[in-house]
Amino acid sequence: MHEVLAPAIEDLCAAFELGGYNPTPVIDIGVLVANADGAVDAREHALLGEVFQTLLEITLTRELVDALIHASVEVIKTAGVEPRVRLVGAILQDCDAAEAGLRVALAIAFASEGLSAAEKSLIHEIAAAAGVQADRVEELVEEVRKHTDAGGPASARRSLLPAHLRET
Repeated sequence: MHEVLAPAIEDLCAAFELGGYNPTPVIDIGVLVANADGAVDAREHALLGEVFQTLLEITLTRELVDALIHASVEVIKTAGVEPRVRLVGAILQDCDAAEAGLRVALAIAFASEGLSAAEKSLIHEIAAAAGVQADRVEELVEEVRKHTDAGGPASARRSLLPAHLRET
């Protein structure tokens, strides 16, 4: 999974920096997908924490991860899922980082009980908003699925960490 996701996170960070965006869209992508079924479970929470730490390049306590997730859920509730999906998709498209964002979203979706119908639908909505064709999304789903099935959710989560943390 590392070969797929670590570069995706690096690409997102570089694209957002180049485009003048903060990492909020990636936080929202993660929370949108993790919360697609109405709750962020423990595995999704752990993976979100790792993604946030990698993006922000700092170590976060569980409380800070909780606060980021809660803040994002509140923004999504206030703005609405569809407008937030469109905004995140537009930012990904503007930064030319749609596929990297979708890979991260898929990793979060697969981290728990696998890719649910609600998560897959939401990922397709984000992709459409970012200008990614449905057949390409399916290719990305299969790409991430292969890596996740080979190593399981723990491997998927570990692969998002920086190399020096993966070894511990």
